[in-house]
Amino acid sequence: MRESSYYRKIAEGLKPEIRSFINGKFVEGSGPAFETVNPANGKVIARIRANTPEEVMEAERAAREAFEDGRWSGKSPGERKEILLRLSDMLLEHRDELAVLETVDSGKPIFDNVTGDVPETAATFRFHAEAIDKLEDCITAGDGKHLSMVVREPVGVVAAILPWNFPMQMAGWKLGPILAAGNSVIVKPSSLTPLSLLYIAGLAQEAGIPDGVLNVVLGSGQVVGGALAEHPQIEALTFTGSTSVGKKLLVQSGMTNAKSIFLEMGGKNPGIVMPDVKDLDHAAEEAVNAVFWNMGENCSSNSRLLVHKDIKDRFTELIIEKTKALKTGDPLDPDTNMGALVERPHMEKVLEYIETAKKEGARLLCGGNRLYEESGGNYIEPTVFDNVTPDMTIARDEIFGPVLAIMTFETEEEAVRIANDTIYGLHASVFTDDLRTAHRLSRAIHAGTISVNCFSEGDYGTPFGGYKQSGFLSRDNSLWANRQYTEMKTIWIEL
Repeated sequence: MRESSYYRKIAEGLKPEIRSFINGKFVEGSGPAFETVNPANGKVIARIRANTPEEVMEAERAAREAFEDGRWSGKSPGERKEILLRLSDMLLEHRDELAVLETVDSGKPIFDNVTGDVPETAATFRFHAEAIDKLEDCITAGDGKHLSMVVREPVGVVAAILPWNFPMQMAGWKLGPILAAGNSVIVKPSSLTPLSLLYIAGLAQEAGIPDGVLNVVLGSGQVVGGALAEHPQIEALTFTGSTSVGKKLLVQSGMTNAKSIFLEMGGKNPGIVMPDVKDLDHAAEEAVNAVFWNMGENCSSNSRLLVHKDIKDRFTELIIEKTKALKTGDPLDPDTNMGALVERPHMEKVLEYIETAKKEGARLLCGGNRLYEESGGNYIEPTVFDNVTPDMTIARDEIFGPVLAIMTFETEEEAVRIANDTIYGLHASVFTDDLRTAHRLSRAIHAGTISVNCFSEGDYGTPFGGYKQSGFLSRDNSLWANRQYTEMKTIWIEL
């Protein structure tokens, strides 16, 4: 990592693209203006004109024409592969500019963006590019009189609606498999964090993605997102965001053309620490990272920590020690562990949850306050509560901020019951030195990803998605995502 002065100099020289990208051109929208604000100081980065529903229709027409004439869908797998590999390389070539842009726009620490988000986004594009010419169709067993083939084809035009917490990585998670499969795509970033996607759109054009194949529309979820969900010709929609919004998109899509829809939504994830764990220090390090990484603005955050009564006191001491060691501050400082929350209303909502927890009887162990108010930034101390019961608000609601709720259990069965007592089912972590316990708990917990003796979502080769109200027919990453954006066709030939 370089010194903070290096990244600040890049930030001072930023001139981000703020126009939508339709049919290979950056064009200003004709809808109402909205502001994107630096969460670290409250200053406006840019005023952006939103797109109208009519401009969303224009983007669909461009995407449709590009799909139908085969300028991308008709390319050989090898040709699409080379272009996406080129895009992956270009992301790494522009790593520092992208990282600073993401930090300034979202409040995420520069260290995380330089070492994590940018290279992982590039790796995701590379993974799906490499998969293009590895996926095979098949011929099923026949009777000698017929040939039966099962083939996969791109679905057509896909809409993608991205969240604000990992703008760049979620762009990679969606665009990688969508484009690899040969589809055209219309992407709507969050109006809070649109800048890195627009940068990527420019790079994609330079890499060789044909005009009309990748389009970026800007604006609110209600207007622009709704226009995508209700569009009668778009074949599929993929979304990452809150469960409440995902449900609305499901209804909107169903009431129009019943397009395929893939929803990755919220989580209220448990971390379970069993009494046989010998390396409590490692478990505490992972548990703290699980809840405070990305300021807790993470759907897979283990915000509920279930600790066995026999190790509760010692483990809680370690949690407090490691929490207090975290540095909250300027996101452009490479030593910063926790940056600023994405916007003031969200910060205020998190602070309300902290006050509610106090009123409901949870015991505040550390944190709980706003920091650096004079900076104009949206900073909150990493916050830990003890004596939390399963019926408390902070044990049930997805807070999406740096707030940890510690609960105690006595038996494995009780831990499983508490872990599964939620409408969500995205992720869980299990800490145990007993292999049999690890297997039992991994099977018993209702979640799409279980990490054992660590906090992890897997990588670009493993499917990511949730059970219950954390997901709907959706898996990001892995070859499952490549197949997700294709249609399956049977071809039956009489010989």
